[in-house]
Amino acid sequence: MKTPTKILIIRLSSLGDVVLTSPLIRVLRRKFPRAQIDFLVRREYADLVKYNPHLSRVWEFDARSGFRGLLDWRKRLRREKYQIILDVHRNIRSLIWSSALPETRVLRVNKNQFLRFLLVKFKINLYRRVYGRIIPVWEKYLRTGADLGLEPDGHGLELFLPPESEENISRFLQELPSGGKWKVVVAPGARHFTKRWPAEYFVRVICALKERHGLNTILVGGPDDVSVGESILAQLEQGVAISTMGKFTITETAALIKRAHLFLSNDSGLMHVAAAFNRPLIALFGSTVEELGFFPFSEQATVLEVRGLKCRPCSHIGRAECPKEHFRCMKDLTPEQVLAAAERKLFPTK
Repeated sequence: MKTPTKILIIRLSSLGDVVLTSPLIRVLRRKFPRAQIDFLVRREYADLVKYNPHLSRVWEFDARSGFRGLLDWRKRLRREKYQIILDVHRNIRSLIWSSALPETRVLRVNKNQFLRFLLVKFKINLYRRVYGRIIPVWEKYLRTGADLGLEPDGHGLELFLPPESEENISRFLQELPSGGKWKVVVAPGARHFTKRWPAEYFVRVICALKERHGLNTILVGGPDDVSVGESILAQLEQGVAISTMGKFTITETAALIKRAHLFLSNDSGLMHVAAAFNRPLIALFGSTVEELGFFPFSEQATVLEVRGLKCRPCSHIGRAECPKEHFRCMKDLTPEQVLAAAERKLFPTK
C-alpha cells in the first residue's frame, strides 16, 4: 500500500472514549510522521484533542445541526479526499460519513458486539477464549489500524492541556481556604445510576480522610453531576469538602485532577483523565466489568468491585436502576474497603 499522506480519525464522544484514542493518535503519528492526521469529534469534547501535538487538525461536529448537518459533513469529507479513515466510533453518523467514498480506505473498530451481547444477556463469557486475554478499548482502537502496521508502543494514555487551564487551576488552588490539605479529588458522578457508588458511602470516606489524616476533598464533575455533589456536601461539616461540579471546563477539571494526590471515582470519563496523568487512582466498578474494556489504563490504578455476583454485568454502559432491585454490585462495596485502599495509595510506606 502506498504510504498515506492524509488520514482522519472519527470518535465523536464521550469524554472517556475520546481520551482512550490517545495511544492510537500517538502511534499513528510515529508511523506516519509526515502525514496530515485529522480528528473529527463532537464540539463539546474537542478540547480533549485540540491541543494534541500529534494531530494536524481537529474538526468539531455540532450534534445540534440535525440531519442537514449530517449531510453537510458527508459532503465536506468527500471534498477532503482522505486516503484513510479510522472509524473508532462506528455509529450511524460515522457510517453515513464514511460510506460512498470510493477513494478512501475505511477501517472500522471491532466492538465485539456479539461477545458483549452474550456476556450481558446470558452471562456467557467468551472473551478470554476468543482472544486469550481481555482486550481493553484503547487497544481495540489501535487494532483498527493493524493493517497499517500499528502496534502498541508500551506507553499509556495522553492528555494535553492549554496553559490557561493550568494557570486557572493554579490560582484556584492558591485561593482555597488555608489550613486544609486539599489533596483528594473525588468524582462521584456517572451518567447511569448503576455506575454510581452511593453518595452516603462517599461521605463516610471523605469524613474518615479528614478525621484521620486532615485531608480535604474537592468534588469534580460536569453540570449533570451537580445534584450528586450537593447531596454529598449536605451531609458534611462545612469546610471538609468543596464542589467544583459544573464550574470548570473539561480542561480545567483535567488540570485539577492532574494535581491530585488521590483520585477516587466511579467508572466514568474522568477516571480515564486521571489515568492519562498517571495519578494514584481508585476506580469503583458496579454494573460493568473488565471484559467490556474500560478498566483504567494506568499502573497507578486500583479497581474495586464486588466479584462473584451472577448478575454482573447487567449492561455495557449502565442502567437507570438496578434490574434486580438490590444494587449489591455497589452497596456491597463498603466504605471501609475503599478507605483502606485510599490509605494505601496515600501512605504507601506505612
